[in-house]
Amino acid sequence: MKVIVVGAGQTGSIYGAGAHENGHEVLFVDASQEIVDKINADGLTIDRQDGGGVYRIPATTAPTGAGGPADLVLFQVKGYSTRVAAENVKPSVGPGTLIVTLQNGLGNEEALRDIFPANKLFIGITLNTVVTVDVARYQLAVPRGSKVGPTRGEDLADAARIASVFERPGMPAEVLPEKEIRTAQWSKFAFNCGGLAAWSLAHLTIVGSRDQPLLIDLMEAIIRETCEIAALEGIVLDAEDSVGFLRNLVATAPGGRASMLGDILAKRRTEIDTINGAAVMFADKHHHPAVLNRAMVALVKGLEKAIEIGEA
Repeated sequence: MKVIVVGAGQTGSIYGAGAHENGHEVLFVDASQEIVDKINADGLTIDRQDGGGVYRIPATTAPTGAGGPADLVLFQVKGYSTRVAAENVKPSVGPGTLIVTLQNGLGNEEALRDIFPANKLFIGITLNTVVTVDVARYQLAVPRGSKVGPTRGEDLADAARIASVFERPGMPAEVLPEKEIRTAQWSKFAFNCGGLAAWSLAHLTIVGSRDQPLLIDLMEAIIRETCEIAALEGIVLDAEDSVGFLRNLVATAPGGRASMLGDILAKRRTEIDTINGAAVMFADKHHHPAVLNRAMVALVKGLEKAIEIGEA
């Protein structure tokens, strides 16, 4: 298949490399000229337990569509960039192009549906832990794979095609029907609401939070609150399963840090709007107070402002 991966960062790079290994024609599209130039000059480097390697995959900041439409476009940009990135890649999207998002947070599906209303759209989650080593060099610290499914129930066969493009040994891609993939998406969303902002505000890695019981208690409370919001949207989650996943990750993770902490340390804008901010949006819809998610949004936004004006 002809595959475009929009976003050559931590996650997009892993999936682009996987599709390349599986024999597909891959093109990276990224807004960073530095990343694009590095990939084109020296290749994309992936460090893995099995050795990884350097991948010679072309990259560009703006596809022209001259080579014909892509068969599949995977979006792995930050949520606040989804609309701009989608408009940028439009020249390479044809009527039969499959659109896929494995992005963090909620709201990306709606943005992509607005821009590609006639295309089949698939959602999913990625469970891998990836660390940035340098420009266009990433370490796949903990491979766990992904889950993908249709936003319209009849597209399971195409979801299976998508899974086959990206899965590789140690990184299975599970195909789920629409109801189940939405539940999985919300489950990861609840975990992200609980963990990302809290780890980032504390400036702690996952391992570093092990001896911080008050911080873990806060994360668990946010997860439970987010599960309450999910129920109002008709998504039934087992809050204790989500809390258990957090506890197990903190207890056993060999390393890694929240992607939002990486953004803060690099003094970049975070994804708070599509994580805790999205939880607040859904809570407001149902008149739920969402006190804890609202607090996380306020604190991260405050930190972003402090970075912007040079006070952090």
